[in-house]
This record gives sequence, structure tokens and C-alpha cells, in this order.
Amino acid sequence: MRPSITIALSLAVFSIAGWASGGDPVKGKDLFKGCAGCHNVDNDQRKMGPSLRTLFGKVTLRNGKRATEENVRQLVLDGWNGMPSFRSFLTDEQANDLMAYLVTLNAKIASDATTAGPDLGFRTWCVNCHDPKKPEKGPDLRGLMKRGKFAKSGDEITESALRHLIDQGHGTAPPLKSWIDESARQSILDYLKNY
Repeated sequence: MRPSITIALSLAVFSIAGWASGGDPVKGKDLFKGCAGCHNVDNDQRKMGPSLRTLFGKVTLRNGKRATEENVRQLVLDGWNGMPSFRSFLTDEQANDLMAYLVTLNAKIASDATTAGPDLGFRTWCVNCHDPKKPEKGPDLRGLMKRGKFAKSGDEITESALRHLIDQGHGTAPPLKSWIDESARQSILDYLKNY
């Protein structure tokens, strides 16, 4: 290939990559005002839709997919679970701006149960796979501590064993060791004791 064609192709790929990852977070924050009726970003309280304060501080989204820019963009553009599609309302530039703002929403999950509710950690990290209304995704954890033994392994259900599953991952769940702090981990364990 001639050098001039190689340079032109490289510049084209570079400019497309820059466009895809570009966007103005200030403009995106202004666009988000249309989303604020359903989504909170100031605290973890749910409105019509979930709070997005920790959107990129999570491992998974409510639809079970990883919290990546690509998956969030798809969710915004295509809609999901009652959220409408915004594909026909946003230009490519606006979608980039909105994503540039959304990636700034990466706060850590609050572990203060007095302000967020004792089930916040469970709702944030576990319910995507352990929703009692969707047993096909993962086992129902209600009454887990009273069962005594894990169904598959037969091992005793202890706080230490649960801590290991949270930290190291299990099934399709990723390891959360580097994602949550000790107080958030303990709030999940405390919640499971009475769930």
C-alpha cells in the first residue's frame, strides 16, 4: 500500500475513534435535564427510574449487562423495561455529549443504611441476578441463611463463605472485591441475614 493511502486511512480511523469517544460533558449535562424527571443523580433515591448517581461505579446495569459506555449508549438509544428509546430524539453529537456526561456519574455506592435503606447494597449489586421475580436468572436468596447449606455444593452457608462469593465472584457474577468497600460488603451480608 502506498504511504499516502496508509496515512489517509490512519487519519480516518483516528478521527472516527475520536468522534466515537468525544463529546462535551457540559452540553451532556444540559441534555440530561430531560432525563432528570425519571433519574436522580444527586442521591441514590429512585424516581420513576433508578438513580444514576453511581451509573459507572457499578459492575452491571439493571438489564444485567456490564456498565460500559457501549451498553449504556445502547440502553439510552434503544430503551429498556419501560424506558423509551431516544434514538430518534438525539443526534449523534447529542448522544456523544450525553455519554460524556453520563461517564462522570461514577460515584461509589453509599453504604450508609440509615440514609439509603438497608437493602441498597443488595439492590445495587445482587438483585440483577437474584431477583425473586426472575428465578431463571439466579437463585432466590430469601431465607438463605436459614437453609444451612448451599444447594449445589452442600457447603455450609456462613458469613465467611458469602464474603468469599461476593469478593471472588460466582456463576456469571464478577468479583466485587475491588468494586465495593468493606462497609458496603458488610451491609450486603447483614441484609442477607434477615432477607
